[in-house]
Amino acid sequence: MKKHCIQDPCGSEPGHQRVIACFIEQLMLDHNSRSATVRGYVESINTLFKLRNFDPPADLSDRTNMCTKIIVAREKEECIARQRSPITREIYSALLDQAKKLLVDSAESVVFDWFTLIRITGLRCAEYAQKTQTNIDEHEYASGKRVIKAFVPSDWKFYNSKGRLIIDLMEVPAKLKMTFRIQKNRQNGQSITLVADDTHLDICPVRAAHRIYLRAKNLGQSDSEPMGIFVNRFGIKKYLTGGKIAEVLRSIAKRVHSDWSSEELSRISSHSGRVWALVLLDEAGMSPAFMT
Repeated sequence: MKKHCIQDPCGSEPGHQRVIACFIEQLMLDHNSRSATVRGYVESINTLFKLRNFDPPADLSDRTNMCTKIIVAREKEECIARQRSPITREIYSALLDQAKKLLVDSAESVVFDWFTLIRITGLRCAEYAQKTQTNIDEHEYASGKRVIKAFVPSDWKFYNSKGRLIIDLMEVPAKLKMTFRIQKNRQNGQSITLVADDTHLDICPVRAAHRIYLRAKNLGQSDSEPMGIFVNRFGIKKYLTGGKIAEVLRSIAKRVHSDWSSEELSRISSHSGRVWALVLLDEAGMSPAFMT
């Protein structure tokens, strides 16, 4: 706030309404925040103003309020927005076949490995991909501390069948412990453990994660750099992005679902992995609380 010459976040000046409007607009542009999320922020801001004995700057009951107009406009966009579709078994099977034929560092092989992991974990795109192929996305806390959003090698620990931490990375792991540093549900620092599927080697999530880890190391990623990387057709290392994932998936979907319309193809995106995982959990009878 001081950076923009605003000495106090609260006050009676009408300009505060514009400040809050700019803030929520940036939430939508920079973080793709949904209207419900933005409403939550606005309500917290209004509470702060009320506690300081000021009128709330974002009166959500006033349709002429600048903040309300922005939120309502966002809601209308969400009403007409295309819902994402889960990938199909045919797409996943074709992705596997393609990964076997191409180089291990190709975008197709990388997407297959991550989606094999996502099938079990339901990862969000920000937890493994970046917004651009050249820059790393970071989360900034109010204190100014910056943390990389996506998984880095130090977040993953592999264990052998005896439960011992693997030192020799060429040893086949039996378990993987994943630690989330940044999560949308704010359960930062949460860890989950996955067990290898020795019956279905091609789609084992632990083996897929091991390939992701080894690829990152072989391509020179440090323990503090994201693992979602691939090598493009020019031999240049790039970060995986939502756009690149959608490109790979739609190319395969177009081939295996030749009867799909352009509208149906457009519903396949990086978010389709998470939707797919939730569908599988629902089919397995898991509760909504478990899936959040």
